[in-house]
Amino acid sequence: MDPGGDLAAAGEDRLSTLPDDILAQILGPLPTPDAVRTSLVSRRWRRVWEFLPELRFFFFPEPSRFRDALAAHQVRLRFLQVWARDGGADTESLAIWLPAAAARVSGHFVLINGSGGQQEEAVDDDDFVELPCFPEASAIVIRLRQLGLAVAPAGVFARLTSLNLGRVRLHGDLGDAISSPRCPCLQELRLFDTRGLEGLTIRSQTLVKMELESLHDFWELTVEAPELKELSVVHCLLDDPVATISAPRLESLEWKYSAGEMESVQLGEMPQLRSLGSLAFFVYGLPNFLYNRACVQFLQRFRVIETLRLMLNYLKPINTCQYLMEEMNVLPDLTILHLIVTANGHDFGASAFHVLKMCTGIRELVLELSLPSISEVPTPCPPGCICNEHPDWKTEGLLLVNLHEIKIQELRGSDHEVSFVKRLFDWATLLKKVTVTFDASVTESKAKELCQTLSFSTPGVCMDFRYHNNNKVLHAPQD
Repeated sequence: MDPGGDLAAAGEDRLSTLPDDILAQILGPLPTPDAVRTSLVSRRWRRVWEFLPELRFFFFPEPSRFRDALAAHQVRLRFLQVWARDGGADTESLAIWLPAAAARVSGHFVLINGSGGQQEEAVDDDDFVELPCFPEASAIVIRLRQLGLAVAPAGVFARLTSLNLGRVRLHGDLGDAISSPRCPCLQELRLFDTRGLEGLTIRSQTLVKMELESLHDFWELTVEAPELKELSVVHCLLDDPVATISAPRLESLEWKYSAGEMESVQLGEMPQLRSLGSLAFFVYGLPNFLYNRACVQFLQRFRVIETLRLMLNYLKPINTCQYLMEEMNVLPDLTILHLIVTANGHDFGASAFHVLKMCTGIRELVLELSLPSISEVPTPCPPGCICNEHPDWKTEGLLLVNLHEIKIQELRGSDHEVSFVKRLFDWATLLKKVTVTFDASVTESKAKELCQTLSFSTPGVCMDFRYHNNNKVLHAPQD
């Protein structure tokens, strides 16, 4: 064999003789800008990248060149992402290439202008870009840093199953665009941190999941969705809301920090509803507090529910406030109670005890000891705080004979927490399983100490203690 011949053969450019679709598969793992640069290799490679089915840009391309490149692309795009982490888009540049994108995308389209933590800039309320109809896209995600976005007045989003819009100013009739028949396949809808949307009327035969969060100036909602199973309304409908919801197959309803007079909220028959939450109640405040009134009015609408997520919130300074728990005088019949307590260092025993007295038939309790924010460090309440003025829970009897499982989450080990957990174990006389997950700030040694403090040797009770990264606390309780 001639070694020189082998070397000559090895120097041949056999790669360039492959079909375009094979070369595109070779380029696929490369970052899109690098794949585009291969067009400089030779004339043969000039247009190979145009056969890539997925394009991801972490900057905003030059609008006119990007429009022309999309128009010349040789294949439908199953994924097109344009994400500028530092922002920089404006409605004029987006208007140049968005129609070309709509014509080429047959899968997912993602458009993000800046990261979520950036401060919003002043914008012109009359300046907006039209979102064209994407006839073949299956999913659309758009974040525009409060740029204006107007939905196309005509056209059918024939294959769209998921729409996610956030941080935009909306113009036009969004409800018409996403209702049947213009959106005949839509299954999931998420809108958050939007402006300009005062009301939404959606009539969909296919919608399964709908999430609305922080819709500013939003006050009217109409939903007719026979297949809808999950509905979440968070930080919306704050003042004099008007809502009519027809969702006979609804299984989960989230109504969090959405207050106002509930008499104007019409809920149709929901025979399959299993989960209700996360209703917010402030333990201390002024009488007839807006959120509390809405919470109580909402709870009164349901007699039986499988799972209730209830939030008990404590303000940081409460000495000038009144104790409001007596305003909560009814709860539905429950199987599972998920109680989320944001105590801000206060003694929460009285409020949690008040809730448990109204649902003694529960079989499972999830007690989540939350913080107002992830970065906040809890501080104990000052001496003489009025949170200690209702100590009856420490001595009054309570039998939770149906309670078989308790899950405690984010336990930090304060005196208030430990005292309540010990009483809780006394009330649950037929307990079978306890799972305690400590807060990430709890060290292994502290977790072992708390484990020993809270453990009890009742036959048949399985106790599982977990600390950072779900590590099991290796500790044998003492008899």
